[in-house]
Amino acid sequence: MISGSLIGQLIFDGLAIGLVFVILGCGLITIVSIIKILFLAYGAFYTIGAYGTWYAMTYLNVNYWIGLLIGVIVSVIIGMVAFWLIFRTLKHKLGEKAFMSTLIGSIGLQILLTQGGVLIYGNMSRSIPNVLPGVFHPFGMNITIAKLMLIGISVGVALILFWVYQKTAIGRSMRAVSYIPDAAALQGISVDRVWLTAIGIACALAGIAGAILAPNYGMDPLMGSNVIWTVMLINQLGGMGSLLGAVFAGVIVGQALSWGMFFMGSLIQLVIFVGIMIVVYFRPFGLMGKDIALGV
Repeated sequence: MISGSLIGQLIFDGLAIGLVFVILGCGLITIVSIIKILFLAYGAFYTIGAYGTWYAMTYLNVNYWIGLLIGVIVSVIIGMVAFWLIFRTLKHKLGEKAFMSTLIGSIGLQILLTQGGVLIYGNMSRSIPNVLPGVFHPFGMNITIAKLMLIGISVGVALILFWVYQKTAIGRSMRAVSYIPDAAALQGISVDRVWLTAIGIACALAGIAGAILAPNYGMDPLMGSNVIWTVMLINQLGGMGSLLGAVFAGVIVGQALSWGMFFMGSLIQLVIFVGIMIVVYFRPFGLMGKDIALGV
């Protein structure tokens, strides 16, 4: 019989990993829904956020929070420069026919950033020292302060993103561009500026996710290449056009991984994949999604 403390522990651990997936999922959806490109290089910025934090702490001798800020800024700068030089040009030249070109470009960027990262970081796994050591045991559970921090930051970041998207001028501009870019431009909205803002927000989210996950789970140079496929599955489950869908799907997958790894081991990854495929068969646009024209 499963004890109450075990149930609580599995739920807590599932929230810790699931809410990181929520941040990553919201970032990818921001790119897909607003810029209309399938940005497979997205996972690389997750890696950059983690290693940027580690490098800042190791070589600049700053504390974790300053290191996190530096890692996120590096992710944003690289993402915005890459978008401006590559994807913006392709979108303007090819318009609605840019899907394959931007997809190939994002694959190339992923390879470039991953292999470049291996040259810079090395191929060894790294870890960031636990910034908030300590654990307490309510009802027999092991609740670490570090994972509580991870959950708190994830929730805070998600709430800020929803507020920006729903309540601010830039959020209204992003929604307008996501619907009809040409009509938004006629209303005086700079589509290029909105695209650049969207990629900056998404890369910041990826960098934050990598930086807050590293103290709890470590990091390696290929972590971004591995996580992007999980994030895409999560977004397909929740719906590619829905931030709220990313929240629900991220939490669901996080709980499934926590419970599944305990009872089934690595087989749970196959079960999750099959489960998502069944959902998508009956709901092609996901649980809360809508059709998004990517110019395929």
